[in-house]
Amino acid sequence: MDEAVRQLLDKQACAEVMMTYCRAIDRCDERLLRSVFHPNSYHRHGFEGPSSDKAAKGGDFVGFALGVLANNARTHHQLGNIFIELEDDGVTAYTEAYFTAYHRMRAKGDPKAAANAFDTEMDYWVGGRYMDRMEKRNGVWKIAYRVGTTDWTRLEPPSSQGFVRDAELTSKQSRKDMVYRRRTAFKRPT
Repeated sequence: MDEAVRQLLDKQACAEVMMTYCRAIDRCDERLLRSVFHPNSYHRHGFEGPSSDKAAKGGDFVGFALGVLANNARTHHQLGNIFIELEDDGVTAYTEAYFTAYHRMRAKGDPKAAANAFDTEMDYWVGGRYMDRMEKRNGVWKIAYRVGTTDWTRLEPPSSQGFVRDAELTSKQSRKDMVYRRRTAFKRPT
């Protein structure tokens, strides 16, 4: 295969790992979230330790993240600038992706609210960067080492005026989200 085409395909595969991470986080899809990390991968972003090792003493990032996300009614992770630098070995890439993450925090009284919940729901915004070492093992790109930085945060009372109230069209933190049903739900008009 032409070297330039191989590099484009490798970069696209790395970008899809980053986007899959965002979908998995927002849908609280444990299986999908674990799928973006290689075995023995390492994490430094809100949690320091193994990325995806259920048997790890002290837990892993996936378990930690899903526990934190349970305290939120919804989340939305968005990627901005994505940089992917492929190493000459053909199996290592260093990436940087700017992110903006939105979290609707549950209020006191909600059984799923965090211990430090406020009297009302709150909107918590985070801007930062994911920096990864990705590795291509057995032909598959995944994250081998992740560091996340936080560039800014913002916490404010929610504003949901005009928010879509159609239950089917409201994002879900589960596999009940529309994205998992789109192949059967999106029918051609007859």
